[in-house]
Amino acid sequence: MHKSRTLTPIVLTVAAALTALSGASALAQTFPNKPITMWIGFKPGGSVDTTGRLVAEKLEKILGQPVVAVTKAGGGGTVMATQPLSAKPDGYTIGMGASAAYALTPQLNKEIKYKIDDFQHLATLTQPEDAIVVKADSPWKSLKDMLDDAKKSGKTLSMTTQVAATRLMVMAISEKSGVQFKLVPVNGGAEGLQSVLGGHVDVTWSGAGWSELVRAGKLKPLASMGDKRNQDFPDVPTLDELGYNFAFTDTFMLSAPKGLPADVLKTLSSAIEKAIKDPDVQAALHKNMHLDVAYRDQNETVAFLHKQYDTVSPLIAKLK
Repeated sequence: MHKSRTLTPIVLTVAAALTALSGASALAQTFPNKPITMWIGFKPGGSVDTTGRLVAEKLEKILGQPVVAVTKAGGGGTVMATQPLSAKPDGYTIGMGASAAYALTPQLNKEIKYKIDDFQHLATLTQPEDAIVVKADSPWKSLKDMLDDAKKSGKTLSMTTQVAATRLMVMAISEKSGVQFKLVPVNGGAEGLQSVLGGHVDVTWSGAGWSELVRAGKLKPLASMGDKRNQDFPDVPTLDELGYNFAFTDTFMLSAPKGLPADVLKTLSSAIEKAIKDPDVQAALHKNMHLDVAYRDQNETVAFLHKQYDTVSPLIAKLK
């Protein structure tokens, strides 16, 4: 009897430990069991915001919990990017942003201390149909035509710019072709398109809005800035294909605090893939925002970010 009473506390301790482990496992398996916050790094109504909110709505149905979209705009997405850095890595805080905030801006702004690998990047979702466009009645039928004409006449081409990637693209083209550009700052792609239509500049880069004007017979595309041809304009070559060794499209993506538990990461990743591959989501993004769905999983996204980083690094070094 005495021996039995001596073992009882040990048995109870073991039982309690097993119960705790079982409870912890159950909690992990129930992720998510409360609302998820999705920080969005750009203003409402734009491509990043629209992508995030459509995916958030679909995630709610897949995960069975609210996904609350909260705008945190500023710094080309860098303000939002700092949110996951200080958040708990439990899957309840995710950030909807753009690749330039991780691969480009930190190289241009040394006050930004974070690196690509400081985050748990979850997936790449969409990308704009970036293109270099000119007026439809322009004599140039291709990028080569435009550059050959400029070289022959000694003309400096005028081009609008609203993002750093445009400046770097122009550097890449100038280095190979010898053609010089005068960059004209504008506030957004729409202003750049109007500048071309009004005859104020020769050429512009646009991520959206140009396709309708092309179909209306007012503009024509000469090249794409992406790593692949535009879905709606497959005959338009990429700059990379044309030998300019430049491809930089500001892809839209989801990230989280680094160090997510493996089961949480698996649940989130699976749900995100299902959400962005939903036919209704894809149709809405393409029809309303002219975005190509460019899904990449977590490993592919990290590799893509490093590739973008390496693409612009040599050009950025020449800016200094």
